[in-house]
Amino acid sequence: MTTAPAVQLFLYGKWLFNIDKAQALLNNHPRDAEPTPVADWVAAYHLDRLTPDYDGAPWCPVFGPDQSAFNAEHALHADLDKPVIIATLEFDGRPAILLIDGVHRVYRAMTEGRVTLPAYTLTASETATIRER
Repeated sequence: MTTAPAVQLFLYGKWLFNIDKAQALLNNHPRDAEPTPVADWVAAYHLDRLTPDYDGAPWCPVFGPDQSAFNAEHALHADLDKPVIIATLEFDGRPAILLIDGVHRVYRAMTEGRVTLPAYTLTASETATIRER
């Protein structure tokens, strides 16, 4: 019996983003990757609080992904040439960005002192098509 591969999802609060759909969208609508600042994402997701022996979150950031599934060992082997994916949401008519794929890459980049990582940014309308809820 063959099992279907797991769908890659990103949960942020009540929002659920389908990363497989985002990658398919990017394959169908290619664009150049642009640099995104590592320090901004480290601060947003409190990645500087994690250590390589991290074993689950004893704290919960007000804003940030569920880090209980974070694996620092995996992060130290993440491919830094693979662009991260940033979603664009709208709040009060203004755009706001959210890293939805690449937290492990950002962590590795932080540990290696990288200033930027390549990133694909989805438009607000593209982001709407990959949101499950």
